[in-house]
Amino acid sequence: MNASQPSPSPTFSPDSHVEGFLDLIARLPDGVWQIAGWVRRTAQTDSAPVEVVVLCHGQELARAKADLFREDLVVPGRADGHHGFDILIPDGTTSAAETSAFDVLILPERAPLPRAAHLLLPTSIAIRGTVDIVGRDRLAGWLVNETDLTRRLGISVMVDGSLQHRVMANQSRPDLRNIGLGDGRYGFDVLLNPPLSADSDHVVSLICAENGENLPGSPFRVPATRRFNESFRSHVRQTLGSIASGQQREQAIDFLMGLADSLRQQQGRDDARETATRQHQFARRKGTASTTPSPFRVLFIDDRAPDPTRDAGSSALLSHMQAARALGYEPSFIASVTMPTGSIVRELEKLGITCWCAPTYPTVESLLRTQSNAFDAIVFHCLSNASRYLALASLYMPGARLVSSVADLASLRLERQSVVENRPELRTAAAQEKVREHMAAWASHATITHSPVEADLLGTAVPTASIHVVPWHIPLAPAPRPFAERSGIAFVAHYGHAPNLDAAKWLVEDILPHLRNHAPEAEILLVGSAMPDSVVRMNEIPGVRVLGHVADLAELLRSVQLTIAPLRFGAGIKGKVLESWAAGLPCVATPVAVEGLHLSDELKTAVVAGAAGLARVAADFYRDQDKADAIGEAGREYIRIHQSEATVSAALGRALGLGPRALLGHPHRQMTE
Repeated sequence: MNASQPSPSPTFSPDSHVEGFLDLIARLPDGVWQIAGWVRRTAQTDSAPVEVVVLCHGQELARAKADLFREDLVVPGRADGHHGFDILIPDGTTSAAETSAFDVLILPERAPLPRAAHLLLPTSIAIRGTVDIVGRDRLAGWLVNETDLTRRLGISVMVDGSLQHRVMANQSRPDLRNIGLGDGRYGFDVLLNPPLSADSDHVVSLICAENGENLPGSPFRVPATRRFNESFRSHVRQTLGSIASGQQREQAIDFLMGLADSLRQQQGRDDARETATRQHQFARRKGTASTTPSPFRVLFIDDRAPDPTRDAGSSALLSHMQAARALGYEPSFIASVTMPTGSIVRELEKLGITCWCAPTYPTVESLLRTQSNAFDAIVFHCLSNASRYLALASLYMPGARLVSSVADLASLRLERQSVVENRPELRTAAAQEKVREHMAAWASHATITHSPVEADLLGTAVPTASIHVVPWHIPLAPAPRPFAERSGIAFVAHYGHAPNLDAAKWLVEDILPHLRNHAPEAEILLVGSAMPDSVVRMNEIPGVRVLGHVADLAELLRSVQLTIAPLRFGAGIKGKVLESWAAGLPCVATPVAVEGLHLSDELKTAVVAGAAGLARVAADFYRDQDKADAIGEAGREYIRIHQSEATVSAALGRALGLGPRALLGHPHRQMTE
């Protein structure tokens, strides 16, 4: 049929103020599809051409203005005939094999343009089907043409009179095949993104695209949910405020607590990815494995939300959560002691990390209970959280891989502290910590440590434990300023940690006097958080400047000559050392401060035991640019090799071991690496 052939007057709804027809859908010899027709607004005050959009299986292919002249469309005094459109769809743009795959919508209403009579398919189609699911986020069911089981039918999804989706009912449904319906490939499953608004009523129509017939039960009404607004809140407040007796108050409290628990359970089910669960069930119903399985969900637990400006432990936790995301997992976090502020929650969410918190999840227990079996792995950061929640996690997440992350071995730190400070009582505390550390390693599927030294100690003490050395990512900082423009020797630490407090006192009281003999111009800078008064008062000592917490540590490190890490006791990997190397600075350190690090010969020259030796080497690097530059570059090279994102992700992936789920059973059934 020629595109300009006159068409009968279309039948739109009386209040649509639009008329027109889709006259032509044809495939030309060169493979190009031609889509033609006409449309205009009936209001005399609206003479602007109507915009149309061409869809194929619901996907937009082209847009055009209906402004081509057609003599048959001229209505004297009413329409000038400039209402036609003729659109060519290049070969390869679509894989459509039949005209029924196409739709033309009128914009902005997105109302379908009716087809001319000759484009309507024969009415011999006899549809049979069922709509199994009608929700705000999903529509699913099946549709078959009983007169020709080999032909797949299209489905138009209309929401409030607007075409939203066009799909083919061709997904595999073994349950249909088993009852004798052909090969069973008649299913459809549509995820609505975004979901239908809960604030208003909606009418959802599922229509067979070939004959315009509604599927059984269509159209469906999706009513608005009741609004939780200020009027409702005011009513509840007034009702509760009018309660006069203690007995009634107790009844009200019991009632409200029950409702709150019920709401948490509902929210927990939603947060546990009911959509993902339905997808897995749908895959099982089809008799096939899901080709796009939901990502593994990994929960991280720590006392408080990570703050990299506070301590190295926060940097490690944040790095591991980001590495989990890089591995394709879905990381989330909950604080066991201090609930995070709204700003911290938003910052974590920007990184793709879900933060569970009050009021829905006021405790770790509430999260584990309401999202039972929802996590594939749980990482307990620090021994305190592993001790508290390992058993509970085993109860509520029997299929999850439980991983204890040890920032450092507290037992080793306390043993060393007892020797340095001559405090025998710390040995008892160290022995108690050692038992807890060994029990956590034994009860976990895997244990993470940052230090190979501590990994060997744990592995020897608990032979059945699966121990993994996992570093954390440290990005290379901007290069330091020119040597001549820098000054000062910085000690950067979290002073709430006993080894760091002892190191600050030793630095000022014993090392500084020796340093004055070698480099009297050198100034000690004390930098970091949680400084007690004893450290703040050191600002009164000549040659010492107390800076406290610094907002931009990277910029400070660019301005100093070197850093120092004079630890006399401690355990684990020291973030202060690694951050100095990342900044290209020498870090003069004791053997304890670099324990567990694989040092090059160049870096070993900065490791010294004793106050006099530390002062001498610090003065060397303070005054000798060549030495300082060489060891600064050696430190940056260490960071490139050992603290890269790729290294962290690979090590964390081995520790999480999220392979075949069948292996995630008993704590002592180790994963194959």
